Amino acid sequence: MHRRSFLTLAGTGATLSIAGCTSLFEASLPDELEDVEPDADQLPVPTIASGPVTIDVYEDLGCPVCHDFQADVFPDLEARLLETGEATYRHYDFPVSADDQSTAMATAARAVQAETMTEDEPAGEFFAYKQAVIAADDWSDDALADLAASETDVDRDAVADALSDGTYYPTLVADWNRGDENGVEGTPTVIVDGEQIEDPFEIDEIVSSVEDAR
Repeated sequence: MHRRSFLTLAGTGATLSIAGCTSLFEASLPDELEDVEPDADQLPVPTIASGPVTIDVYEDLGCPVCHDFQADVFPDLEARLLETGEATYRHYDFPVSADDQSTAMATAARAVQAETMTEDEPAGEFFAYKQAVIAADDWSDDALADLAASETDVDRDAVADALSDGTYYPTLVADWNRGDENGVEGTPTVIVDGEQIEDPFEIDEIVSSVEDAR
């Protein structure tokens, strides 16, 4: 079973107004990602829909607050903004070691994307696997590889090898650096058209920001 080792930070000032997942004291790369050269072109950004306004969401897949965001906020965003063609939803990884397996979870999800993406669907089965990971109760490397085989069309060995080799660490570092440059300090963080939403659980604020940006 996985061990939840996340730290929560209550709002302290203007940047964070609700509890979320963050590194101790300040956002920093997990140790295993240190000294990895970023590569923003290694994989496409996992994207849903293609509306004119971007909704960038930075998440740590081990962060329970991100899990709440996916359960409570994303369905409304999908119905009100994505299915209506008003916005484009983009996922970025921002691992803050919310769980011991945070980096492994993101790596496994990117391995699934790499194995299933097509020209028409550059995200492949990334989002389906992401939801399966969030719902799982075992995030060990073996379990993440098994989950890929059971929930997607991916050979478990492809995920196991990516986990062992850190194959997609360059993508994770590129995402993390991008978030850091845009003022991301914890997860989940929502940025609409370049402007960070103060409270990512305020659905109406996200919707109105998209409408104002059009």
